[in-house]
Amino acid sequence: MDGIQIVVFGLNDETCGVDTSQVREIIKFEKLTKMPQMPKFIDGVINIRGSVVPVVNLNKRFELGEMEITKKAKIIITEIDTKQVGFLVNDVFEIYKLESESIETTPKLIQKVDNAYLKSVGKKDEKLISILDLEAILTDLEIKKLEESKITADDEEETEIMTEAVENTEVKENTEAEEEIKAEKKIEAKEDTESRGRKGEKSKNSAKTKKNEKK
Repeated sequence: MDGIQIVVFGLNDETCGVDTSQVREIIKFEKLTKMPQMPKFIDGVINIRGSVVPVVNLNKRFELGEMEITKKAKIIITEIDTKQVGFLVNDVFEIYKLESESIETTPKLIQKVDNAYLKSVGKKDEKLISILDLEAILTDLEIKKLEESKITADDEEETEIMTEAVENTEVKENTEAEEEIKAEKKIEAKEDTESRGRKGEKSKNSAKTKKNEKK
């Protein structure tokens, strides 16, 4: 087995790694949008540059207990069958080069059908690193459900955008109407002032004329 470069990350009390070739990007944790009828280990979806991406909580997926979300939490983005998927982890520690002599295949004793994602075991100093295959973590059925949730999320996002656009249009129209009313009131006030001025001038002229007639 040749040496590989891995992204090393933490899952509660476990240290794991994944080949950098499977990592599209790593982002800080951000608020997730919940989706109905999803497996318990799917925490929700996020929007990455216009794409709706489902997020798998790896602690829940591997039944490692509840995960405390801290500022160190990260989401590792990968691509499975041309679909983007995020994997939520406690923290990303480093990118590390493992030489071939530091990598061992998964012992047959712990190899099972439901943990085919456990690709190999890496050794760094005295520490063992479980090297995962991100593409094997989800079953075909789970991937199908994720795709369905993505479609639903896309529809909801489009509805939200359209609703926001309508609301913005209504606000703009209301603002324009208010400005028109204000302008009309200003014109009316000006005309009223001018009218009162003309009446006052006329009254003065009339009084002056009467005074001259008396003389």
